[in-house]
Amino acid sequence: MKELISKIKKYNDLSPVKVGIAVLALYSVLLILISVMHEPWHDEAQAWQIAKYASYHDMIFYLPHYESHPPLWHLILSVPAKLGAPYELSIKAINILFSVAGVFIIEFRSRFTNWVKTFIPFTYFILYQYGAISRPYSMMLLAILLCALFFEDKDIKPLRFIGSLIFLCLSSDYGLMIAGGITLAWLTDLLIRHKKAFFRELFLSDLRRLAGLIVLLLTAVFIVMTVYPAADLGMSFYVPARENFYMITFVAPAEAFMTDFLNGDLYGATIDGPLAVIVTAAVSVLLWTIGIAESYRRRALHHFIFPCIFFIVMGTIYSVSHHYGIYVMLFLYEFMILRQRPVKKELFKDAKKDRFPLVWRYILNTVMAVSVLISCYWTWSAYINDAAYPYFYTRDLASWLQENTSPDDIIMVSWCPQYEKDSEGKDILDRPRAVIYNSVSEVVVPLDPYFDHKVIDNEILPYQWLGRMSEEDSDEYFNRVCNMDDPDYILTYNADYIPGFLIARGSEDEEYEFVKAFINYRTYKDRLYYYNMMVYRRAV
Repeated sequence: MKELISKIKKYNDLSPVKVGIAVLALYSVLLILISVMHEPWHDEAQAWQIAKYASYHDMIFYLPHYESHPPLWHLILSVPAKLGAPYELSIKAINILFSVAGVFIIEFRSRFTNWVKTFIPFTYFILYQYGAISRPYSMMLLAILLCALFFEDKDIKPLRFIGSLIFLCLSSDYGLMIAGGITLAWLTDLLIRHKKAFFRELFLSDLRRLAGLIVLLLTAVFIVMTVYPAADLGMSFYVPARENFYMITFVAPAEAFMTDFLNGDLYGATIDGPLAVIVTAAVSVLLWTIGIAESYRRRALHHFIFPCIFFIVMGTIYSVSHHYGIYVMLFLYEFMILRQRPVKKELFKDAKKDRFPLVWRYILNTVMAVSVLISCYWTWSAYINDAAYPYFYTRDLASWLQENTSPDDIIMVSWCPQYEKDSEGKDILDRPRAVIYNSVSEVVVPLDPYFDHKVIDNEILPYQWLGRMSEEDSDEYFNRVCNMDDPDYILTYNADYIPGFLIARGSEDEEYEFVKAFINYRTYKDRLYYYNMMVYRRAV
């Protein structure tokens, strides 16, 4: 044990700059390699399609009501998208830049030890979930690290800190809430320090800070107004608030760092089984205890509690498993700022000055080591799975369509029919009563970016419309599709859709034969989730 401790100390004594250069270089290479192999899925493509086809007015004022995200990610993607730049290269390059910039801050601007700075970048959410998968969370990571970077000098140079908070607000609705918690903690510092003179300090002592806070407030109000859900939001995954609260408070911390009980591809997934409930709750309580205790020691408890409470409020409204990794960002932020503050209080009355009890230090080191090793295992598993299997089917499907179909072929996606029921409650496949069009967009959106022309003839919009279609628009679309010639190819992820689709179009006399299936294996942590996309061709 002493020899191991000695080796650990020797590694921490190495030049932080040299360690940082090596780690950043390795991280960048690994991220670029997995990004090249990764096939973008629907949500990644949805942002690109909005950036490419939506007007700037709709991107800023209209679509956020349906996307539930501030418009910054779409606005950034709109530059290469509207200029006609390559889809995968553009979206991945932007995500890589944000991710590498975040790791740069960890390596060269944080006060973590060499061991911490070596392993943290290769944990699951930083390298894979928010690095390889191109979504706004890479921006959010960079934004919250910038907040931590400028935290120490926030009262001397407030505009840098406020600018980082504004960036955090614009990164996502979760970022907006966390920025609110960070700001409240900052104002609490001013209240504690100045007490009765708080308002004079806030409004009169530093006009730069006051102006910045006003801009921050206006930005937050604007974002709330733009992301507030539209009344006709058609896609919702309702989970009772009390259930979401329990999940985001007593399950999410454990799932972010150590445990793996949840289905990572299922909206509204819950903990199932007494063992999972006990383990996730125990680990979450342990993590909360560590965060609270370490913050208390440095008189920074409110800087930990307020952002977490605001995040929990947002997570109680809506959260799924890939959002749980935001706890990694919160703990990174907290421990970056704690490294800047001296220990001011001890937890135990008999603790010696400037010395924390040995047992607590072992707990901290053990929890950190175990969580990092587990997370790196998830990274390795996801990395290998993404490299070995197609994460999504559209890249392969696009290549197949380009090689096996002609521009004159009519290609449609089967919509999802709802059938009348027999006496036993089973679907009567030759008696459709209604149609749901989401299944069309779910194929069109990730497939369209691979073509320079419209390939799916019955598309509704180039991006998925999340609002409820009016009866008039639905009838117009239905009639338009029914008036088209019979499709030469039909794409579907459920063969049971096809009979109702053909009957609704009046094409029930046409015969279609199965041609090919495209299997994709979406990975989350160390698990694979299987999906298929089938191609049917009209029989000659």
